[in-house]
Amino acid sequence: MSSEPTPLPPDRVTDCAPFEIVGIDLAGPLCLKNEGKVWIVLFTCAVYRSIHLELVNSLSSDAFLLALRRFNARRGRPRTIYCDNGTNSRGASNDLSKLNWSKILKEIRTPKIFWKFIPPTSAW
Repeated sequence: MSSEPTPLPPDRVTDCAPFEIVGIDLAGPLCLKNEGKVWIVLFTCAVYRSIHLELVNSLSSDAFLLALRRFNARRGRPRTIYCDNGTNSRGASNDLSKLNWSKILKEIRTPKIFWKFIPPTSAW
């Protein structure tokens, strides 16, 4: 009895430039010495599994968009972004739900980035 592995989605096996297809996740908060908090925005390349980290000092939409702009300036504009709509972990779901996703989507639609929301807790 041999079991065949499940085929990977095309976005994971298609040859493309690094960070052309990315997944975004948030980690934190991390507590600073001065009693402040920061979060890490993780940009993970879907094909090569490379990561790019950006620090944000709040979970506001503006802070997230600035992190996305810094990522674009450093790595180039991604073609596709996968995100679980901020419900990736139960503990952080209240904080992450404060993001203004309509403002983020408006910003992202302008440069032709495809934003794909995945079900919570699913692997992308």
